[in-house]
Amino acid sequence: MIRIRLAEALARRRLSIVELSDRTGISVRDLEILRDNKAVAVRLTTLDALCRALDCAPGDLMTYEID
Repeated sequence: MIRIRLAEALARRRLSIVELSDRTGISVRDLEILRDNKAVAVRLTTLDALCRALDCAPGDLMTYEID
């Protein structure tokens, strides 16, 4: 299972989901879906926007865990 580690990234940077939404143009609702690991897919443009806003690499936002 691939997990999105958005909550951890936000906590490390002391950013709220609303601030991230303002920086990326991604809706708060879509960010909540990612944060809560409810997403079934992530667009590369979304991943790019998150990496730019959080100054990180895709591997910093995702992990693979064996069920």
